[in-house]
Amino acid sequence: MSLFISLPLLASGLDKLDRYLYGVKPGVSINGEEVGGLLPEEVVRLVEQLAIRHQKVPSEPALDQKTGEIILEMKGCIIDVEYNVQKILEATAGEKLKLRVIPVYPKHRGTEIEEIRHIVGSYSTWISGSVQRQSNINLAVKAINNTLLWPGEVFSFNGIVGPRTMLRGYQAAPIIIMGHTAMDFGGGVCQVASTVYNAATAAGLAIVERHQHSKPIHYVPEGKDATVNYGYLDLKFRNSFKTPVIVKVGVAGNQVWVNILGRV
Repeated sequence: MSLFISLPLLASGLDKLDRYLYGVKPGVSINGEEVGGLLPEEVVRLVEQLAIRHQKVPSEPALDQKTGEIILEMKGCIIDVEYNVQKILEATAGEKLKLRVIPVYPKHRGTEIEEIRHIVGSYSTWISGSVQRQSNINLAVKAINNTLLWPGEVFSFNGIVGPRTMLRGYQAAPIIIMGHTAMDFGGGVCQVASTVYNAATAAGLAIVERHQHSKPIHYVPEGKDATVNYGYLDLKFRNSFKTPVIVKVGVAGNQVWVNILGRV
């Protein structure tokens, strides 16, 4: 018999010895996953993988864009990696462990939205013009309706309505540019912005950004308008209240109306 041991056999033997001396005890499992014999660095990697698999980001309550119904909040969780690694390494043979999960709660509750029932600011304007202009107005109205703003959040007209392009259903209609009337996709959307602006002003919300047209327009008194141009001119206001507000927008007959709901 040879007195020499091959390197692979020697390495295998040393590995088994290391696992016996420093590894997890036989038969140990966590959340049904066998971890017996794992070395400390392997345990860390395993628990980190379990953390990624099981962690969950909490979701805040929201409003359904179409129905206005409240979507309740959901709590999330994170995995205490250091604690779970330690418990695995200290476990006795055959011990069945469960991951230690730390709950993470959302900042807000659905009950806060339920209390938002009172109109704190409103405004309406008369619609006129082409079928294309009215179609553009309806698209913008649908995008904004049931917008929920938590305290401190900023309403951005361009951020909510998005680009006014043909691919998104917007049609060419009259716009005002440099004091002159021209045709462009999304003509008429500024009427929605102006109506929202006046409702936000009536509600006492903090106006962050607002731009006037280059000449007076017919649907609001002079100086009460708000022009928007995606990527260039925006209408922004901040919810400066201590409670959330809801922006309700709709078309009734030949009018665009905006109600800002809050808690009195």
